[in-house]
Amino acid sequence: MSPRNEAPHIVAPPEPAPEAAPVKIAPADDPAPRGRRRLVLGGAAVAAALLAAGWGVHAWLHRGDETTDDAQVESDVVAVAPRVAGAVSRVLVRENQAVRKGDLLVEIDPADYAARVRQAEAEVATARAQAAAADAQVQVAEAAARGGLAGARASLAHAEAGARRANADLQRARELQKGGASTPAQLDAAEAAAALAEGQVGEARGKLEQSSPIGAQIAAAHAAADLAHARVKSAEAALELARLQLSYTKVVAPADGEVSRLSAREGQLVAAAQPLAQLVPSKSYVVANFKETQVGGMRPGQEVDVDVDAFGGHALHGKVESLSGGTGARFSLLPPDNASGNFVKV
Repeated sequence: MSPRNEAPHIVAPPEPAPEAAPVKIAPADDPAPRGRRRLVLGGAAVAAALLAAGWGVHAWLHRGDETTDDAQVESDVVAVAPRVAGAVSRVLVRENQAVRKGDLLVEIDPADYAARVRQAEAEVATARAQAAAADAQVQVAEAAARGGLAGARASLAHAEAGARRANADLQRARELQKGGASTPAQLDAAEAAAALAEGQVGEARGKLEQSSPIGAQIAAAHAAADLAHARVKSAEAALELARLQLSYTKVVAPADGEVSRLSAREGQLVAAAQPLAQLVPSKSYVVANFKETQVGGMRPGQEVDVDVDAFGGHALHGKVESLSGGTGARFSLLPPDNASGNFVKV
């Protein structure tokens, strides 16, 4: 029986253990770490000095500056409303559209107001015709007065001439009576003729006074003419008002800006002073609230830097326009009363 073939058992020699890295210990008097520490401390001191100097320069340059985060951008928003009532016939703008001053925004149906203008024009024409007729009546009355005055003056002159002749005849009759050359009947006839002539003179003078231009008929004619001209002025004022109302049917932009909250629609019945849109003007400003201890050195015209969040930190430059005469609490709907125990200082 032959022996089994077995693989020879080989034992490998053990691997040598790794040698430990040598540790180098610097002597106590090595200057390298001490120099690095001095360098770091010196750099820190220089940086601190630079920071302190920068802070001091910044504080000196901005001494007296006041800041606040309680501010907002404002604009004088105008409510666009018609001055007359009616139906909207056209809307010529869109929501958030930019417009210029005087641009037509909304038009109200002008038919009713155009008819009122035509009616007022007819009333003006009627009043003017009546005034012309009254003026003609004045001229007729004055002409008649002038003609009557001429006739009355002629009658008075004729009566005065007759009175002078009658008085002369009376004087001769008296002288003849004294000389016995005439009868008493002739003297009585002369006296009667003189008296009749004096009566005719008085009657002529009365007619002359009645035909004076300052008579009642002339005064009445002038009064009627004045009334007619006053009616003309009233009719012209009514016509002007009707034309204004017709112009108010066109609602225009009062300033440059942007139309927002547009509520007007074609065919809509609107009343006078009913807001149809809001006009946001192009010009805006910032209203900032400061504490009482900050406003002591503020004056209009001072330079201002404004940071608006919507502009991503881009700084804007401006000037102080004005300072309010009171606080927001003072101008509120229900201003606080310190007598009620509210002693909080704002």
